[in-house]
Amino acid sequence: MNLIGDPWIPVIFEEGVTRLVGLQELYEKAEVIRDLILNPPQRISVMRLLICISQAALDGPTDEDDWLSCRELIIPESLKYLEARRGKFELFGEQPFLQVKDLDPIDNATLDKLDFGLASGNNPTLFDHGADKEGRPHQPAWIALMLLTYQCFSPGGRIGVTTWGRTKTGNGSSEHAPCLESSPMHSILRGEHLAHTIHLNLLTREQVKTLPGGQWGVPIWDAFPSSQQGEDVNALTHSYLGRLVPLSRAILLHPASTYCTLANGLSYPKLPAGREPMVTVVLKGKGNNQKPAYLNINLSRHAWRELGSLLNLNRMGVAGGALALDHLVALGGQTVDFWVGGLVADRGKLLDVAEWNFSLPLKLLDSTQIEKYRKGVEKANQGESCLRDAIGKYCNYLKAEAGGFKAKAVSAYWTTLDAGHKKLIDIACNPCAPMEQWREFLIKTIHDTYGQACPHETSRQIQAFAVGRRALRIGRTDA
Repeated sequence: MNLIGDPWIPVIFEEGVTRLVGLQELYEKAEVIRDLILNPPQRISVMRLLICISQAALDGPTDEDDWLSCRELIIPESLKYLEARRGKFELFGEQPFLQVKDLDPIDNATLDKLDFGLASGNNPTLFDHGADKEGRPHQPAWIALMLLTYQCFSPGGRIGVTTWGRTKTGNGSSEHAPCLESSPMHSILRGEHLAHTIHLNLLTREQVKTLPGGQWGVPIWDAFPSSQQGEDVNALTHSYLGRLVPLSRAILLHPASTYCTLANGLSYPKLPAGREPMVTVVLKGKGNNQKPAYLNINLSRHAWRELGSLLNLNRMGVAGGALALDHLVALGGQTVDFWVGGLVADRGKLLDVAEWNFSLPLKLLDSTQIEKYRKGVEKANQGESCLRDAIGKYCNYLKAEAGGFKAKAVSAYWTTLDAGHKKLIDIACNPCAPMEQWREFLIKTIHDTYGQACPHETSRQIQAFAVGRRALRIGRTDA
């Protein structure tokens, strides 16, 4: 199985045909491939691989002017790069892809472990009851995709211990892989076809210099480390290209086997020493206690509420949105296809995947418009507080427990706003549109939700309803 020549990446072509392609065919047909057909962690992992290959092939671009002119070079240069490294992309070869050939095999995990959606061992999950202690056989294409995704997103926790060369692979504990640190929201710009998508998400050498360490580096397959320690490891884990396709786990696969060796791999620096370029960094805390943190996925919140942070181009050190967003300032056009998603974990337990897609006016990137948008989100949050307060007063009058009423009403309130969030985007992007239009929409939503959540049929309920309704006020805005 060779990842360059053999098919393993699911894609959809412009005419609607879906099938697997290898890396060579993907680049050859990148201008007629509409998109990848992958779940969020797989999409992020494959995009990181494509970006890494393209940037290494171009050895750049150097600056924004070079980025604008390099689009036509991506396909031919990447194909030449891959052809020269065909042997390094063998799944079972002399230097197996993203695996440690010098690992002492202990066969301590089944291949099922590589898929976050499958149960492994004798422990069935909610949606998978096919767990078996001997594991299940899988096709090489499946293994290749899962191996890449696992190296990017594997959760921390207890892990097997073996030897890599002459060195033990740690003490049996592991940290989250780089893409899972703090369960961040990853941002990807999407173009009209895959070649355009790759181009939109390339970084320039000047942008990379702003990252912690500022090293360009080389991909893992061009400088595979001999152990977990040493100067070669430091150069990989602290550089842009070295971090894009990580080796967070030491893995050794065997052809036709349902078992693999799984141990701790390389350790990658966390914020603020290391920063993932596809994610958003915000400052949390106040004053001198402010610290950078990744904007994480909240499964109970739609991503439109975080656009103010996701689209932040006013960088303060490591803080700000995904670095590829900076290219949009120089692009023409009216809108951008903005994808956000990732994998959510609670310590070592994987909870769920999430993704959202926005067609955003480029005007929203303007600092004035995005600030207007942020104020609109603040008003929506005030609306939730007003609704909670009103329901509290309603239930207090009736001497009833308010928890259930509030949960139902808040859920209905945000469901309505999630469906109508484009109103705020349109208002924020139109200098002539007053924010009072958004406020009126919020007030109507609050009153409708309050009326649905709080019965007002008996005389006592009507009195309680009137008491609570007085709290349904949202202050006016100057915007």
